[in-house]
Amino acid sequence: MTALAFDHPALNSHAVPAASPVAMALISAGSTLANWETRARTRAALRRLEPELYQDIGLTTAEVLIETAKPFWQA
Repeated sequence: MTALAFDHPALNSHAVPAASPVAMALISAGSTLANWETRARTRAALRRLEPELYQDIGLTTAEVLIETAKPFWQA
């Protein structure tokens, strides 16, 4: 009877090759752009919200004004 070798690379489907520096930079840039777009969209929605609803989402008028005044690139 022969022994089975489970350390063959083809059997390790969870093994992921390391990404190149260029790929990592593109992934990072894409993630940053997605975060910026989300911030811009969320702050625009907050600007359109009726002031009477601020308390419903747990914010004060001052907090809304501060948040909506931030540029999209600022967390």
